[in-house]
Amino acid sequence: MKCTICRKDYTPACDYQQGRCPHHKPMIDIQPKDTSKGHFYVSLAKSGIRILAGTALAYGLVFEAGCFLILAEMLGIVEELV
Repeated sequence: MKCTICRKDYTPACDYQQGRCPHHKPMIDIQPKDTSKGHFYVSLAKSGIRILAGTALAYGLVFEAGCFLILAEMLGIVEELV
């Protein structure tokens, strides 16, 4: 295959940028890791509340489990904003 910009040959077996010409974007865009501590702690709290919801369901407390799940979803929104 030839690059439409530089007219050089490149093959899918090439290791350079996943087999693509340097003038083309990589096939996979990797997003940078989120290093926010706030995001991490909100995520932990959300997981804890989901565990509480599961425990409440195991004991037959359906209303309480529903409240915990709603709270976890609200924390999910906060998590995306942090």
